Amino acid sequence: MNVLTVILASAGVADGVRDVLRDLSAADLVGPFLWVDDAQIPLDGTRIPTVETVRGTDRAATLQDVLASRRVDLVRLCVLVPTAAGSVPVRAKSERMFAELLSSNAGGARLVRIRLLLQRPGDQRSGTAVPALAGWHNLLIAPEDSRGPGMGHESLVLSTDAIDVGRHAAPVVAGVAGLWADVDHAPFDDEPVLPGNSLRVVRSFYRRLDTSRAEHQLHAELLDFGGQLPLPRDAGTPVVYVDDVPAASSEMARALWAKHRHLLQSGRVPTPTARPARVITFGDALRMFGRFLLAVLLNAPSRLITRVSSTVASATQTALYGAAPGAYRVVVGGVDSDGRKVAWTDYASASRQIGAALDSATGAVHRAAPDLSALWRDYARAALTLADARERSAGLPPVQVGAHRAVLRSASDIVPGPADDFDDIPGVVSATLHAHTVEAPDILGLDEFREQLRGLEQDPVIGLDARRTSSAVKAWMARGRRSFAVGFGTILTNRLAADVSEAQAILKRLENAEELRDPAEESAEHQRTMFWRVRITTIVLVLLAVLSGVLAWRQVISWWYGGPAIALCVLVWAGMVAWICQRAQQKLEDLLARREAVTAAVEADRVNLRAALREIDDLTGAYRQYLSWSRALGAFLAQPLGVAEHTLTVHRRIEWGLPWHSAIGSGTPDTEQVARVADELRQDLFTVGWLTDPWDTVVSGAGAALGGAAQDIDRDPSLLAVKAGAGSGSPLDEWSQRFHDGRVRSTGAALLWERALGELTGPRSELSRELVAVVEHRVDGTVRRAGVDEFLAGVGRPTSGSFFDRSAFSDTATMKGLTAVVGEVPTTVRVGCGLVAVTTQYSEGIAAEDLAARAETSAARIDIAHVPDIELHPAQPADARSDRTTPGSFVAPVVDGINF
Repeated sequence: MNVLTVILASAGVADGVRDVLRDLSAADLVGPFLWVDDAQIPLDGTRIPTVETVRGTDRAATLQDVLASRRVDLVRLCVLVPTAAGSVPVRAKSERMFAELLSSNAGGARLVRIRLLLQRPGDQRSGTAVPALAGWHNLLIAPEDSRGPGMGHESLVLSTDAIDVGRHAAPVVAGVAGLWADVDHAPFDDEPVLPGNSLRVVRSFYRRLDTSRAEHQLHAELLDFGGQLPLPRDAGTPVVYVDDVPAASSEMARALWAKHRHLLQSGRVPTPTARPARVITFGDALRMFGRFLLAVLLNAPSRLITRVSSTVASATQTALYGAAPGAYRVVVGGVDSDGRKVAWTDYASASRQIGAALDSATGAVHRAAPDLSALWRDYARAALTLADARERSAGLPPVQVGAHRAVLRSASDIVPGPADDFDDIPGVVSATLHAHTVEAPDILGLDEFREQLRGLEQDPVIGLDARRTSSAVKAWMARGRRSFAVGFGTILTNRLAADVSEAQAILKRLENAEELRDPAEESAEHQRTMFWRVRITTIVLVLLAVLSGVLAWRQVISWWYGGPAIALCVLVWAGMVAWICQRAQQKLEDLLARREAVTAAVEADRVNLRAALREIDDLTGAYRQYLSWSRALGAFLAQPLGVAEHTLTVHRRIEWGLPWHSAIGSGTPDTEQVARVADELRQDLFTVGWLTDPWDTVVSGAGAALGGAAQDIDRDPSLLAVKAGAGSGSPLDEWSQRFHDGRVRSTGAALLWERALGELTGPRSELSRELVAVVEHRVDGTVRRAGVDEFLAGVGRPTSGSFFDRSAFSDTATMKGLTAVVGEVPTTVRVGCGLVAVTTQYSEGIAAEDLAARAETSAARIDIAHVPDIELHPAQPADARSDRTTPGSFVAPVVDGINF
């Protein structure tokens, strides 16, 4: 609700109230208010000058401008009425006119009219002062001072000093007019106005317990982990720290790879075994005899071979040596066109180029890259599980130590952060290698950096620096190799190295396969050899048969010998031809079997090569994403709650001037108390899974952190997991780099601190008493320490049986019991771990005649007979006793009761 507080007063003692209120405003204890001097109000009521006080600073304005420029729901008009003789009270006409002006110009805002009488015991009432006006809350500020309601009080004496009157009255004015900051205490906003010209006696108590310094110490103690992750609290068994860090991190890395390896691995075609050559029997040879005989007569050996391909892996060779010779050199030789060793980033483009050439040559369909979003979500979940022991994904359980869940002590044992990067590189080495830092998760980058250092170790200029850097890198690697991130990255790099080796071996086998003779040419050569043997055998046996016939015809031998000889030649020829045919056919079968095995092996190698090349491409892309997610997770785990910034609010301290009924204290706990409270709060705040909300908040804010370039991620943060990784310039790359550099941070500290304050002011309010066990406050410049209950003195809590100081009432009113407190409004508001407490008490309605018109300053003198002194000491000389003055008459005090 928008409230405007306007104080109307005249010059004189009211100026002291204004000065004190201004000082309280400078200390941020009271809110803004308007001060209007009655003497400056024009008769026509137009352009009323006013002074607005905000945080101790005055700003001149006009009341009409203030009302016209603001939305106001409630206006509190407080008129200060000094009643002492000689004072100049506010004119009754000004009061009525001013109230009507506010009511008509405040835009329908409700108007609360309050008149506060400033009167001290012994004041001679001014004849122009009006004690009460009908339709107003007429309140007399009780001329007393007390530490708290229901306690003894001090009667204020007659004083015309504006500051003395103001220091006692101003806090009461603030309590009645609702000016105290951080607390909604306005007891007369909803209180009905007494009928007629009745008035009330009122007093107000104020306590502010400031715990800003204690909260600052608690904030630092609670959110500063000291390089160690907190032990989360489990509802069942306690959570412990892991002692065997390498085993725990490697187990989680292997579980993550086992769950998602199918995304980065494809099946391989097994190389077929060579089928055994078919044995050609003699019967098969006889059946083929006729075909061979026809082939001999026709001299057409090429028609015999139909099952042997004339080329082997021609498409593969064309792709390798024709379309992608440079890529082939990168994959197989490991050097670029200039003869320099290639980086791991070159394998992706080379494998992609060779794969595209193979697909183009064989007509295969291009395959899209796999969606690894599930992998990286689980990668983040696994890292968080190692830190807070909550199972977030199936197959990735928290580490168990016996029956207890366990977490890793250090964030660097999970994912190394920016502080774990290696940057101890001499300037000359850094300038030569163009490397300033090496990230712990970047395994391949580290290997390349060490290889470059080895190349510089023999340099006569920078060799010594290079060797020193190599030793430092080796020692640094020993500390970071046991982390979960490095363990999972090692699995990726080992798989990438295996795929590269496989591709190299396949490519070499395919290169060697081309060097084999053409199967058609080799088979034709075998056939020619066979036909020459058949021809020679035929010629020899034909000559023998002819010779036998000629000898028999010439009767050199008889036909009984010549005929069988000719028949024998024919049979021998047939047998020899069949035997030659069998041998030749067997060789051809062997050739076909070998060629079929080679062809099948080449086909399997081609399929496996394509799979290996795809995996190289996928793994290098996954490695880039791994680097980006490791950067983000490392920076997050190093500061999971962000930078624990907490501004210590130091208010202006009031050294002197506050009366007893108003006090400002501050909690001053010792270091052990703060540590004990922080430890108790950690058990409630750092439960199993406490990192979920901060991480989700960071990821969901990635789109907003990147601005307009990542509108899709701003709409759907899950798309961040499918973006390309380090070096690609993608939103993931940009966001992770900003996170690593500290330009993007977690904001969980503010959220957790709010939860901590909620615990301290709610279920664990008993802990807040530890912070205020000792309250330090000042009384007239003197530092005093007390317990919180003693400091509060009942302010802000209901009390009963209180009475006002009798000096403000007439004897008749005192006899009627009108000094009793009949109304009380206690208010207590938490401000952080501290509080603001206000209690306002008031009497029942009384008439002006019930007020003491003029308190007597002296009572009637009562002469009491002189009682001679009793000698309690040794007799003194007569001259010493003669100097003793005669005591006067005893004067009875005006007010009976307890006075302080």
